[in-house]
Amino acid sequence: MNNNFKLFTCLYLSVFLAIIVNGQQCWNKDNLSWRSGGERKLTLNGAEITIQGIAWFGMETGTFSPGGLQVQSVESILDILVATGFNALRLPFSVDMIINNRYPNDINFNLNPNLQGKTALQVLQYITAEAGKRGILIVLEQHRFDPSDYISALWYTTQCITNVDGKCVNYTEQMVIDTWITLTNLFKQYWNLWALDIKNEPHDPVTWGTGNLATDWDKAFVRIVNSIDSATNFNGVYFIEGVQNNQGVCSNMYNNWWGGNMSPVRCFPIYLNQPNRVVYAPHTYCSSVFDQEFFNAQDYPNNMPTVWDAEFGFLADNVPTNQYAILLGEWGCKVNTTKNSLFMDKFTQYLNGKNMKSHLFFSLNPDSADTDSILFADWKTINQNTMKDLRKINSSPSKFTVNGNQICLGQVSTISTISSSTTTGLQSTTTTGGQSSTTTGTTGGSGSTTTSKPTTGSSSTTGASSSTTGASNGKAILKQTVRQTWFDGTNTNTLVDCSLSNPSSSPIAIPKYRIDKVPSSSWEMNLISSNVVSFTTWNNQIGAGQTLTFGYIVSSSNPITFTQI
Repeated sequence: MNNNFKLFTCLYLSVFLAIIVNGQQCWNKDNLSWRSGGERKLTLNGAEITIQGIAWFGMETGTFSPGGLQVQSVESILDILVATGFNALRLPFSVDMIINNRYPNDINFNLNPNLQGKTALQVLQYITAEAGKRGILIVLEQHRFDPSDYISALWYTTQCITNVDGKCVNYTEQMVIDTWITLTNLFKQYWNLWALDIKNEPHDPVTWGTGNLATDWDKAFVRIVNSIDSATNFNGVYFIEGVQNNQGVCSNMYNNWWGGNMSPVRCFPIYLNQPNRVVYAPHTYCSSVFDQEFFNAQDYPNNMPTVWDAEFGFLADNVPTNQYAILLGEWGCKVNTTKNSLFMDKFTQYLNGKNMKSHLFFSLNPDSADTDSILFADWKTINQNTMKDLRKINSSPSKFTVNGNQICLGQVSTISTISSSTTTGLQSTTTTGGQSSTTTGTTGGSGSTTTSKPTTGSSSTTGASSSTTGASNGKAILKQTVRQTWFDGTNTNTLVDCSLSNPSSSPIAIPKYRIDKVPSSSWEMNLISSNVVSFTTWNNQIGAGQTLTFGYIVSSSNPITFTQI
């Protein structure tokens, strides 16, 4: 046995033991049970999880293409989601897209060569697989029957819809069931298929619990889900959205959002053949989507908690059964007026008061007409104002990490390869005062390292090591960890996680740093001038023992060099 092999073996064992010692909860990919219920929690194999997700629309439209792929790659967009703390992705589709071979027509294949020649369904599979490598869960959502149909009220059509082939198609309940069975059997090979959102935004004349089988969404949901479950053995959860006004039956007094009224659950809760699979997933928005009457009340926004309680908030309490969880299935707001700013402040306060941490924000796409995005129009620059609001709801959503054939809840010591064209590793840089040092090497904890420089081709690899200096001098310690590098067809890009720590026993002032490169995207880092950055806390200090976290993406194979001013 040569010395290199001995070193590899020791490093491998040290990583393996670290998973045990650090108390990581890891399970085989083939033995994952996603559940709801048990005090209304979302769980993975019994361990509670919280979700911060986002909707990425486009495939349900006539482009059959996710938004943004004219200017970004799938991989780059997913990396931004990881960097900003999102752990779930809601992907809408049309039934037409599943039952026919539709091809995307709004993708830059120079940036996305792995999508060349794929059908829309295969693109959906590719995104799911790549998301899985990054620890992002998938919610599949039936948004439309046909791209031209917009959003239907019912879960079936009452008249045929002419598709792009000129054929007029009637979408029956059985066709919907068959489509879901086909899709679920195809996608359950991916460990990260977490949830099925059975029907987007049921609305009037849809009802719940009225006894009218032609319009009662609750009964239809049970029929559809039980059929899917018996045919697929899907081990995830099922989203049911609310209705609109329910003809006044066990409802509230408000004009409700499409998919937003969960009031009838008080009288008619959902029971499936399999327990603990229901996730109530209401939709809600601010006045940028529609200026509802309650947004113009004299006591706005103080009236809003009463509205939200009536629409869905009561589900955060233990009524009428605890065999479910509640998650905001879609919500959003364009914070462009004082009214909408008041909404956002009150809404985030409300969710915190209800301990409702799990949600799916709308949307990832910056071209959404009536809601804000986490990105600006370039699909690269992060909207820090939106992220600030989202972090008020859930500052630490669950982290899912792929470790070989295991899925671990929480970060582990190794990070798996992202794709055949991108390799993930770690590079750590520690800066103290005006000094900086960088070490790169093979995976392991300490000892000698071997430097590996990223190439400027289609792939790059960086080793893993960490170096900390200056912990005794009382100054802030800036540590960088390169999570990933990739080539986008033009530039090599580097995604870096950072921390700024105060190791001393007294508070210190927030430092400023001169940087040698300007990031293309950043979060929790403020660009003061073209080459100077700082950070923000409520009192412009880093408390004793406190650590701030931030990160960035830079168009370079090397991280930014920070020099304290």
